[in-house]
Amino acid sequence: MSREWLRAVVARRNEAFNNFQHVDPEAVAVNVSTIHKLNELKPTSAIIVTGYIPIEAIRFSINLKCKTSGNIALHFNPRLDRGYVVRNSKFKGCWDVEETCSPAGSRGYVFRRNSFFHLTIFCTINEFQIAIDGEHFCAFAYRMPLEEIVGIEFNDDVEEPKVRQTNISMYPDPQICKPTRILELLDDKPLDSNLELPIVVDLPKGFGIGAKLLMKGRLKLLPHSFYINLQKGKMIYPHPAIALHLNPRYHYGNQPSCLVMNCWNNGKWDREERHDGQTWCPGREFLLTIRCEYEGYVIWLNDRMIGEFKHRLQPSVIDTIRITGDLVVYEMLVSYS
Repeated sequence: MSREWLRAVVARRNEAFNNFQHVDPEAVAVNVSTIHKLNELKPTSAIIVTGYIPIEAIRFSINLKCKTSGNIALHFNPRLDRGYVVRNSKFKGCWDVEETCSPAGSRGYVFRRNSFFHLTIFCTINEFQIAIDGEHFCAFAYRMPLEEIVGIEFNDDVEEPKVRQTNISMYPDPQICKPTRILELLDDKPLDSNLELPIVVDLPKGFGIGAKLLMKGRLKLLPHSFYINLQKGKMIYPHPAIALHLNPRYHYGNQPSCLVMNCWNNGKWDREERHDGQTWCPGREFLLTIRCEYEGYVIWLNDRMIGEFKHRLQPSVIDTIRITGDLVVYEMLVSYS
């Protein structure tokens, strides 16, 4: 290695650090491929992670390790060579079903070579919420109890990893994350810009009886799932009341695709309604229509009705739409009659 090469490496890293806006002075340096012990996790626990992605990086992983050897509660695996992120768990040495997505943030792909990153892993009652560089990124439902987790481990192409464990009362936490980007949807005034997911849309007139939502978009080529919530409030945690949770799920192997509908009330999910067989085609454009009628919601995909969901919460509680997952949204329109 020549001195010139080393100077160039140091200069690139220094420039990347100078451009990094999320330095955490309380985070503690840890070694790659070594398990760093964590205090017991519980709902409201948060793990703050920072690190550097070298210019030749292909992939790296962050693992939440369990008491039982061979168990990993969360495997977070950005694959820079393929442009997507894998989430998974490992039980008794065997990997479970992968969840993948092709992420893009406000500045493009969220993990870039020759850059530092800031990651928040927040623990709710039933899932991890993950933010990257101050922006909410994804969720991962628990497959193992939180109390099983004892450490965090970094592997492969990541350098200078640092960790801090804390507790926060809300997510996204305004002291850590950027303010949630909130759009506004008015009747007969379509939204057709700034629709990068995840999106939060305010409904000044609510979504009562007679309201209709139209959404044009396209499903990504290798989808895992996405959801559309008609809910009360803009936060992810504490969990908002959700009058309608519309959640197409795409699985591979022996698990069929399905459409799940549900609501969240009184601190828990209600009974799921599942419809087997998917009419959303990967890579295809679609027009989704949700109508609020007296008895419930009627959902249409293109020119076909794909489901009905009877009211379990009064639709008058709805003031927000939240959308995230493996789709691209082109346009949204709401109307009232």
